[in-house]
Amino acid sequence: MNRLSVAVAGIALAAASGLASAAPWTVIVQPGVYGRVAVGGYSEPPVVYSPQPVVAVDNGYGEVVEESIAQAYATDQPPVYLWVPEYQRLHWAKYSREYGANGVPVYFVDDSWYRANVLHRNLTPEQRAWTPQQWQEQDRIARDRFERERFERQRYEQQQRWNSERVWHEPQQASIAAQRAQQDGVNPGRPALQTGAASQPRGVPTSAIQNPGERRGPGRARERGERRAEGEGRGGFERGGNRER
Repeated sequence: MNRLSVAVAGIALAAASGLASAAPWTVIVQPGVYGRVAVGGYSEPPVVYSPQPVVAVDNGYGEVVEESIAQAYATDQPPVYLWVPEYQRLHWAKYSREYGANGVPVYFVDDSWYRANVLHRNLTPEQRAWTPQQWQEQDRIARDRFERERFERQRYEQQQRWNSERVWHEPQQASIAAQRAQQDGVNPGRPALQTGAASQPRGVPTSAIQNPGERRGPGRARERGERRAEGEGRGGFERGGNRER
């Protein structure tokens, strides 16, 4: 066996065992090489370790940290699928630079899924004839479709959670309102009616509270009587004066 055969066999063994060197995330690599996985042609999205993509970003203090994107379509860069060793996946902020993937949302493909569906993938005759550009385009189409499906599923699950919370809260609020109404002695949904006794000042008997018109009546009668007496006195004085003249 010549040196070329040995080298080819060594590369094939490394690729099969997953020990080949990593490639930049922008490059779709051959099966068995750590890096970006071409998902074009799959009817279902790959099995991943986390339902949310992970991105390595600078925290503003010169350190690279990991962040999980809470929702699909949350970034301008669509997430990509990577196959990486476990120790790199668990410490992605430390190894993301080896793939040039800082700031890139990433789904980490499950190792068992990768070995069953990528290493032993049976390509169709059409897929075998795809050019690298066609593989890139098919990968873009598949990732966009998977993200739309993921977004719709997340929105549906969120709506279901809201509905469950509303179903739980409405009876609780109705029960609290009924308890308050019972404590206040008011029927639920019926406003309290104000009565004369309710508006009466404390410590003042009912007989002492009179209509304002009634309070003004005696005063006016007294005033009229005083004016009449005054007029009579003035008239008598004038008559007496006339007699003296």
